[in-house]
Amino acid sequence: MKKKIGFAFLAVAAAALLIAGYFQFLAPKAQSGAKSVTIRVVMQSKGIDKTFHYQTTRSYVAELLKDKQRELKAVTKKSQYGDFVSGLLGVTADASKEYFNIKVDGKDASVGISQLPLESGKTYTFTLTAL
Repeated sequence: MKKKIGFAFLAVAAAALLIAGYFQFLAPKAQSGAKSVTIRVVMQSKGIDKTFHYQTTRSYVAELLKDKQRELKAVTKKSQYGDFVSGLLGVTADASKEYFNIKVDGKDASVGISQLPLESGKTYTFTLTAL
């Protein structure tokens, strides 16, 4: 029994170290200072394709969405995997059949909005996508 508990403890400790290492060395890093970024919202089923240009000193996408709440009407939710966008421009995704996919300069984001750093000159595209 003690061997099983010891092995479980070691496995949890190893997982914690791996996660800490990822965030320390591999996770995208935030840029400090002023940035010029573009937010694009695409919802083909609703006939929406809008582009917004912002100057900001914020570090992460979630912060910018909160700052521009009035214009973007962003709705975010928390999940076990972090914050995600559930609505934009007054349209809420039906979680049973669609979601907002995020791309940075045409490439899928590798992290959620709370960890997705804003980088000057980049375009962040939110596309309402079927599951």
